[in-house]
Amino acid sequence: MTTNIHIPGLAGANAFTRPLNKEDVDICVNVEQAFTEAERCSKEKFCYRLNACPELCLGLFIENEDGTPATMIGHVIAIRSPYTRVTDGSMEMPENWRSLPDDEPVYVNEELIGNHKYGDTVAIHSVAISPDFQGKRVGRSLVKAYTDYLESGCFGASRAVLIAHDYLVNFYESVGFKNRGQSKSTFAGGVWFDMV
Repeated sequence: MTTNIHIPGLAGANAFTRPLNKEDVDICVNVEQAFTEAERCSKEKFCYRLNACPELCLGLFIENEDGTPATMIGHVIAIRSPYTRVTDGSMEMPENWRSLPDDEPVYVNEELIGNHKYGDTVAIHSVAISPDFQGKRVGRSLVKAYTDYLESGCFGASRAVLIAHDYLVNFYESVGFKNRGQSKSTFAGGVWFDMV
């Protein structure tokens, strides 16, 4: 299901969103280049997340004038979690995920690893915009489209959460998230803020 989206900063380009699937792994890896290497999602994690909960992952595409397939310029990648904040465990994936039943939670040292099929929190792990499209209010449009997408669906979630660098806190507050203070997450060695 695609949804057209108007983004003033794209000078009339035809943009749309659609849920992602496991065939989109390679284009997700390409968009993820927007992050520092330590913060990038690996191809294997994309395989895991797009298999575990593709319905929570949304891509932003623009139509190409030459008739070639649309280009993904941004994405939101998320999983389900039973927690009210993003945890380091949720940022991981079970080592043997390909051989596990999809509804079997995995714990390591009493911490849930990866997706929990029945979690009522959408834990957003990546909001990425290709570098060529940054600074054009594309990220704002994508996050708004994603929250609208969550609100319009039957996802059984009571909240969406993410972690943000300090310089992005104001951005996420401007699109409806609330800052809950410094996160306990140490993902990629960074200092993060919990946004709900």
